[in-house]
Amino acid sequence: MPILHRLYRTAGLLSAASLVLICALIVAQIVARNLGSTVRDADEFAAWAMAAAGFFGLPYALHCGSHIRVAAVTRFVPEALHHAMEVLASGIGLALAAYLAWYCAAFVLESYRFNELSQGLVPVPLWIPQLPMALGSMLLTLAFGERLLRVLRHERFEVGDGEERSE
Repeated sequence: MPILHRLYRTAGLLSAASLVLICALIVAQIVARNLGSTVRDADEFAAWAMAAAGFFGLPYALHCGSHIRVAAVTRFVPEALHHAMEVLASGIGLALAAYLAWYCAAFVLESYRFNELSQGLVPVPLWIPQLPMALGSMLLTLAFGERLLRVLRHERFEVGDGEERSE
């Protein structure tokens, strides 16, 4: 499934690019204020970029094993139950991610159908800044689906420290 791994990595790069955009907006706002002006709707664009960074970062973080795990629970559970716990956790994660993706996609579609615009000085169709939320949650659903399949086959899903499995 290397194509999925490239998608996760691309999502991580989009997350990083969103953070760079936030920094650029902040610097532009500082420079503009020192020159007696402002950057129109910089706060709004930065907020959208922050949401994009968060949602695009989800599948990449799952693939890298960076999501928070409660390892304390596994210490008190017999070794024989660890695999069943991983399957259960992956299944619950898949169900939650699928619901989130469905809801986000419906939200974006509704904004598109009603042609909703932002309230700021720069009118932006809201489906555009909402789209990363839907795409990121859909990629997270794919990642959880792949993780569940790999756990069921007793394979490793997470890669650590930037390493990539050869397949």
